[in-house]
Amino acid sequence: MLAELKRAHETLLSCLEELERLAEADVPDPAKLASVRWKLSRASGDRRKLVEAACDLLLGSANMIDRSRAAALRAESAEMIAASSRHVGRWTMNEVLADWEGYRAASAAIRGAMRGRIAQEQRALYPLLERAAA
Repeated sequence: MLAELKRAHETLLSCLEELERLAEADVPDPAKLASVRWKLSRASGDRRKLVEAACDLLLGSANMIDRSRAAALRAESAEMIAASSRHVGRWTMNEVLADWEGYRAASAAIRGAMRGRIAQEQRALYPLLERAAA
């Protein structure tokens, strides 16, 4: 499970970097932007499923401290999902094209939050999954 989660994190980070490069442009490329946003959404969903599975595993087999960490990650996941949903709902392609500068700022904020969440998952889950596998 750890190897799968690492790959999912790498894929998601790659999508975030690709979106960042697109957001650096003075004008949006709607086709590329739509494609990258779709890939990012899919990668985020795949990662989220793996994190949930990891938390399930840890909640069923880990010691009390590790179970507490897994439960906290799970609870915080709902907040990130809600923020992501609000962002996607707010920034439809029409809205992005109408307010490119606003989207660029909002995108930078959500990308930063996603990177922070990935780092949090790496710090919390990687050692726990390594111990669980041992």
